[in-house]
Amino acid sequence: MLYRWDTEAGRVVLAYPVREGLGMVMPSASLLDELAADAAALAVVEADYNIPHGPSLEAVDAAAPDMPYGTTWKLLGRVLGHPAPYWHSRVRDPELMAEWKPGAPTLKVPARVTPDLGPLLRLAAEEPDGSHAAAAALDTARRAVWDEATGALEQIARYVDASEDIDSIAVAARPLRPHPPEDIAEEILRDGWKMILARPDVLAARCARLGQVLGANRYFPGACEITVDPSSCAEAAQWASRLQPSPRTALATYLGDTGEQQILIDPLTDMPAVHTRDGAIETLAPQRLPTISPLATLTIGHGAVWVRTQDGTVFLAPQVMKGGNYTYGYGGGGPRALAKLIDTLLDDITNPAPDYGAEQPSPGLVHATQEGWKGRTPPFTLTRGELDDLRAR
Repeated sequence: MLYRWDTEAGRVVLAYPVREGLGMVMPSASLLDELAADAAALAVVEADYNIPHGPSLEAVDAAAPDMPYGTTWKLLGRVLGHPAPYWHSRVRDPELMAEWKPGAPTLKVPARVTPDLGPLLRLAAEEPDGSHAAAAALDTARRAVWDEATGALEQIARYVDASEDIDSIAVAARPLRPHPPEDIAEEILRDGWKMILARPDVLAARCARLGQVLGANRYFPGACEITVDPSSCAEAAQWASRLQPSPRTALATYLGDTGEQQILIDPLTDMPAVHTRDGAIETLAPQRLPTISPLATLTIGHGAVWVRTQDGTVFLAPQVMKGGNYTYGYGGGGPRALAKLIDTLLDDITNPAPDYGAEQPSPGLVHATQEGWKGRTPPFTLTRGELDDLRAR
């Protein structure tokens, strides 16, 4: 979006990026030639802030096109003879921007949210009253709207309204402040997302992608991808043997979007899985185990941790910390996460997997995962008694 003014210094152009993801657009001779070949100067509104002068402005003059420089709104307003318009990135509507005139009142507009929330709203609209799926979809959409609007309002207040150049900035629009999203019971949100992710339709798959991007995946029954080699240990082989063919559910979007893959499912956890070309299986770790049988053994495998319960059932260990796989043998986050997992499951097998905010595990388990098992080659198995002894140290 370009604003043009004819001034005593020549034509001045103010440029706004309106496409998402452009970041910083540094003025240059080529950009001047592309956007404003007849201009004496081109200024670009950047995504960051030049404290205490307000939003950052980078400029280039036709007289020295290879020497871009930073400028301020006060200097720009002095050249123009009036304040220049400022549009925060969350309120940049090309149609409204094109209609702006000097002296126009500040508009109140809904904050733009990306990605598009349409699939979530459509799914909620198609669900019956009282639907947990609708509640989960709407909660995700409302929190995204709230976060974008309040974030933009805070930035405008802190970096624009309080800037030294505010008298030279015409704040063209401010986001409407939405009603704060109400708290919904976690059980309802988990059940709602479970319903959405079990559906095989395209709308549900789109909602799954949105939920992942917008942070709702903490309510998903599973969200951490794991690669399993069925031949790596007896536990992996036992788990792989119970997988069954399944329709492609929305949860399977984590495992790729190609319809060519045969989707499998673990009938005990409802986690999807697919075979890879090299004979491995890609799947999702559940966030909690669907059993009340206590932990009997824990097996540290190749890239996976296995839980065997007292009734003989084998499960992939629950996990919520995406990108934080359970590891051992060094002083880092992976071994500490493994110690937290063991602590959690020894207390109660039905507990959800620990997240980054979980309480610190026992020193004995931390020492075991970081130092005590150093040099051991997977797979190796520890009994409940051995784990209890380590925790008591």
